[in-house]
Amino acid sequence: MPNQVTPQIYGRFVEEVGRRAGVDIPFVEGFLRDVAPADGFILLNASAHPVMVVGECAPEQQADLASRLIPIDEDRVRIFEKLLEPLSIPGAIESMSLMEWELQDPATIGARGLYGRHDIGEVVGARCNNLFRSARYCYLESSTHYGLPHLLADYLAALARDLS
Repeated sequence: MPNQVTPQIYGRFVEEVGRRAGVDIPFVEGFLRDVAPADGFILLNASAHPVMVVGECAPEQQADLASRLIPIDEDRVRIFEKLLEPLSIPGAIESMSLMEWELQDPATIGARGLYGRHDIGEVVGARCNNLFRSARYCYLESSTHYGLPHLLADYLAALARDLS
């Protein structure tokens, strides 16, 4: 089934994540191997196929880049067995969650749609939905965040603290 999320949604979503995190997130186009920043997390349009994108990078870069990738607009079927567990990426956002976020009133409290690590989810006050769970990851839901960008910004901040 073709992706139903428009490119404009990516821009609004990334802007909102940046606003919640208090940072400007630059948009970069090109091959990851050529344009990857030296540090920080990378929100990647999932149509770029994260496994192939990482595989095209120099072997010495692959583990570092995978540890910083957050594919957005990902197919739910691929998230656990093809991305999270095998690549050990920090998280992923599925396409349905991105579409639901677009329709959500920004003043409404509650967020869901981030697939992330159990332990980091707990740190930010999110809970695991037991329907979508693997050894280290789960589908995170929060009753304290104002939408998916807010949850993602808090998750990435907690993850950065955990990694340092």
